[in-house]
Amino acid sequence: VLAALEEAFPGTEFRRGSFVDYLEAVRTSAPTLEAYEGELLGGRLHHILSGVWSTRMYLKQANERAQVLLADTVEPLAACSHFLHGAEYPAGQIDTCWKELLQNHPHDSICGCSTDEVHREMETRFESVIRAGEQLVRRDLKDLAPTVGPRAEDDHQTVLCVANPLPFDRTEVLRRLVVLQPPAVDTSRLVLLGDDGRPVPFRIERVQRVERFWGIDYRVELDGERQFSRFGVYEDRFGPRILRPESEKDTADTFLAVEFLADLPAVGHARLVLKEADDDEVGTPMPDPVAVSGNEIDNGLCRVRLHSDGSFDLLDRTTGREMRDLNVLEDTEDVGDEYDFSRAPRPETVTSRGAGGVVNCVRAGGWGAALSARFELELPESAARDRQSRSAERRPCPVEVRVELRIGSPVVRIETRFHNRVRDHRLRALFPTDVVADHVWSDGHFLVNRRGLPDPDVGADWVQPPTGTYPQQEYSLVQGEAGGLALLNRGLPEIEARPRDDGTVELALTLLRSVGWLSRDDFESRRHSNAGPTLFTPEAQCPGEHVFRYAVLPFEG
Repeated sequence: VLAALEEAFPGTEFRRGSFVDYLEAVRTSAPTLEAYEGELLGGRLHHILSGVWSTRMYLKQANERAQVLLADTVEPLAACSHFLHGAEYPAGQIDTCWKELLQNHPHDSICGCSTDEVHREMETRFESVIRAGEQLVRRDLKDLAPTVGPRAEDDHQTVLCVANPLPFDRTEVLRRLVVLQPPAVDTSRLVLLGDDGRPVPFRIERVQRVERFWGIDYRVELDGERQFSRFGVYEDRFGPRILRPESEKDTADTFLAVEFLADLPAVGHARLVLKEADDDEVGTPMPDPVAVSGNEIDNGLCRVRLHSDGSFDLLDRTTGREMRDLNVLEDTEDVGDEYDFSRAPRPETVTSRGAGGVVNCVRAGGWGAALSARFELELPESAARDRQSRSAERRPCPVEVRVELRIGSPVVRIETRFHNRVRDHRLRALFPTDVVADHVWSDGHFLVNRRGLPDPDVGADWVQPPTGTYPQQEYSLVQGEAGGLALLNRGLPEIEARPRDDGTVELALTLLRSVGWLSRDDFESRRHSNAGPTLFTPEAQCPGEHVFRYAVLPFEG
């Protein structure tokens, strides 16, 4: 190889060396070098292939779930259990989880730009990592909250352990499905006590008597919503068989849907005991519930008005600012491939504005409340055969948008369920802010990135013109002198910030990108060049039901 190089470049000496040798040679020659800083995402000289940030979004969501579980839950709780409570640190098991997760991180894998077979294997690995990580958390919680203690003589008690892996104290609203074995207790006398014996704010949402035993232990689910979802399947399909009358309460299990407010220490846990109150035990003053009125939720910090098309208006009571038409869904064609998004020569955009739907109250009466909007998006079935436009055929895609507010928090939590029945398109959620700004901040891998808004005069002659989209980790935000709006996400790593006619900024969060080819050479956004082999990948269309979780946070200052 060296001989061939010397022949090809006469007068140039080639030496074999290490990186250290190379750096030493550069330093010795003391060249005058230009300095570059920032993300180096410009496509002036080469392709960026930025569409991979949103290709096969289900992989990005699974990866976020696995990474956050290991780094932000498993490891802090394992360290806490080891250093504060003497448990053995499961180093080998944690390393095994990370090594299996890293097998999903080669760039073609995690970017979603490989074959369907490769990505099917990734799903299995993600699930394996998540199951193993959750089992480690269950073991920690069981060790941290033994069921024996000062009240061991009381047969009618249930011990709950709530852990906080974050490095600061917090108070959280928690919902759980608690299963009490027979004989039945007087649920009207149940209290929830902390380790200090003081009552914890606690309410019972629902009491059900359920036949024993269906082989499902709902108690070991770490997340309350997963408990309710899992039990909901059996309740729906076997309700008349498994739900027992009150007359059989002493032979059936008692299922309690409960809500409580837990004060949690930084990187620590709270041990709570649910039991029948003694005569000298009194309840604790209850905070006011989050108010629900029609299609509005109000927790004193924010008021959310949900519309039938899934959009909502947000009033920040701290500042008096109101932002309207948040979370409008925008759907455009995508005639690109797994590497890049591309519009068609004759583009067509469909939005959810004005979609006729129904708003219902999902949960009310407690310290968290949720509303739901259900409607359908009529979308073109695919790209036209010549890929110059969208097809004339339409198919309805069911959508459900849930918004939730909790006591003491200005975060508006959003869950959007979308049943993808069409192909060749990109779905985004739009957030028009009231903020005038010329840049956006995005959480990055090693720093918070400050990015300017798109400039139409930049990039026209580049190898790959700018797309306007950027990667993000957990959030992006815009801010002005009076405050701003942050858009938080769970495993949705693509964002665009674009200026509106009035100078304010609109954030566009990519939810789904559906394409059917690994690579093509017949679209404009990559100037009609291939980025890989032209392989058919129908599973990259991402058919079926998807769940997207994100949130908005208004702030001042």
